[in-house]
Amino acid sequence: MIRDVLLQDMPSRAWIATVLQWIRTVAMATLFLALGRVLDNAVAGSDSSAEMILGAAAGAVAVVCSGIAAALPPRLRAAEEQLWRGSGIRAALHRDPAASSAPKPTGARGAALSGAQRGHQSGAPRGGQSGGHGGGSAHSGGHGGGEAELLTGGVERIAEYRAEFLGPALAAFTAPALVLLLMGLIVDPVIAVVLLALVLMVPLLVRFFLARFRGPTAQYRRLAGAATGRFQEVLRSLGGLVLLGAEDTGRRTVAEAAAALRVQAVALLRRSQLMILVNDALFSLVMITATVALALWRFQAGVISEGDLLAVVLLATLLYEPIDKLGRSFYVAMAGRTQQGLFTQTLTTPGAADTHTAGAAAQNSDRDSTETAPTHEPRATGHPLLRLESLAVDRGGSSVLSGITLEIPRGSTLAVVGPSGAGKSTVASLLQGLLPATSGRLLLEGREADPRDLQRAAVTVAQKPFIFSGTVAENLRLARPEASDEELWEALEKARLAAEIAAKQQGLATQVGEDGGALSGGQIRRLAIARALLSHAQLLIFDEPTADLDRRAERLVDESLQALAGKHTLVIIAHRLATTRWADQVLVLDSGRPAALGRPDDLLQQRGYYAEATAGEGEHR
Repeated sequence: MIRDVLLQDMPSRAWIATVLQWIRTVAMATLFLALGRVLDNAVAGSDSSAEMILGAAAGAVAVVCSGIAAALPPRLRAAEEQLWRGSGIRAALHRDPAASSAPKPTGARGAALSGAQRGHQSGAPRGGQSGGHGGGSAHSGGHGGGEAELLTGGVERIAEYRAEFLGPALAAFTAPALVLLLMGLIVDPVIAVVLLALVLMVPLLVRFFLARFRGPTAQYRRLAGAATGRFQEVLRSLGGLVLLGAEDTGRRTVAEAAAALRVQAVALLRRSQLMILVNDALFSLVMITATVALALWRFQAGVISEGDLLAVVLLATLLYEPIDKLGRSFYVAMAGRTQQGLFTQTLTTPGAADTHTAGAAAQNSDRDSTETAPTHEPRATGHPLLRLESLAVDRGGSSVLSGITLEIPRGSTLAVVGPSGAGKSTVASLLQGLLPATSGRLLLEGREADPRDLQRAAVTVAQKPFIFSGTVAENLRLARPEASDEELWEALEKARLAAEIAAKQQGLATQVGEDGGALSGGQIRRLAIARALLSHAQLLIFDEPTADLDRRAERLVDESLQALAGKHTLVIIAHRLATTRWADQVLVLDSGRPAALGRPDDLLQQRGYYAEATAGEGEHR
């Protein structure tokens, strides 16, 4: 098994260093045997010129081979890093984002791993053969941070493993055989056979530790990728978390990932130190002690001479030296081979993804949206939730918004429209409490509201909602961590997304991928709507909720918003005016001032921006 791993993973150029190690080992053994003969000749009073010349030549060869072998790994490591990193980038660029987060069947995963082993035999990573679409992620939901970690630190560990561990490891398993062969032929076969039994314990011990450490090492790498991904996501989406009131949840998520990584790192370090301790205890103590005892026993029996005794003791250091290096670099093997496996699973090229389930979900969604037309609930009446009185906003000494006076009753829908630069986003920022008014008053439930009051009362669904890698449930619970599964399904139902999530094999546990890569644009918007509903906010603000969507996705999002009308207070910053026909009132802005305010049907009968822009879209609903 160990031999197969070494031969499959080792690059062809690493064989040069291995051969040099073999030559160095034979040269050092020759030097030690020559020193033994010099001692015997000194005891016998004979000339040792030939032995000294042979020893000097062997020593010179050993020094040259050691120098070349030490200079090769850094060059090989750089070449391996370039090869694997380039391969991973190509595979990531050619991958289908939706497939990257879909769960893989065992057979597909096994095929990918089998293909990876074939790739190792040829010395090239499997991902470099990418010509199709990407595979499943090995990282807890396909974290993009995990992939970034693989392409940076992960590739470095793979290159270190392949360039600096595999060659010396093969030499550690084979060089002692050369030493024992020379010892058995020239000195004493009995000592050689006994030491061979000790040397044969090396692969057994390494195999034992590999089996024990493989799982914990893989778990550590997965946790490292998850922690990196979580931190990047929270940092990237910090503004959105604040708007959702979920900054504490984001902070807790990063802290939990870091704590889990710390625990696993300590456990991994403990195992690595155990390997070094066992290596030192077994081979430095047992082997050297056994060698000296055997040599003294055979010397007292008259089988070997003083020179042979010296040679045996010196040769024992050649048995221990490669084994010692192997033990001290064992962590490199654990980390590198684990990263190589994760790289293969995450960035290799799989077969075509199964789209049957997704197609069925789309058909169900079409059927549901066709058969269930949105019904308009009676609009709530009473005191307005918000009242804006002559609000104005200045920026840099210039007026960007002025003269805004209107009421937003509870349960009503206000659509804010206008050409680019008219001030729509400024109104949204004002209602969210992100932008202070220069003059005028903003009343929340009859009381003058400060920014903190507005931030607590309002939740915004941005044009590009932030979606964390993880599951559907995890993304929904950002708004309310204590929400039950029933409440999650209820929110998805209101957002017209429940049927599509239910059609997926994992349901609420479905991985959404980085930035929602496993979902369509319309599904991302509706997931964000469901999350906003879970927050139980008094005011829901939607910033161009149908922008950049195709007509089918736009219709589904529009229907989900219509289903909320009358039950929630909505403010919709609209780009496509056809989606505002069902609003209670429409505010038309022009150059930061209100150009019109009224019901959609009334505004369509008047000359102005709303009627002209709606007619220009060619939509009459």
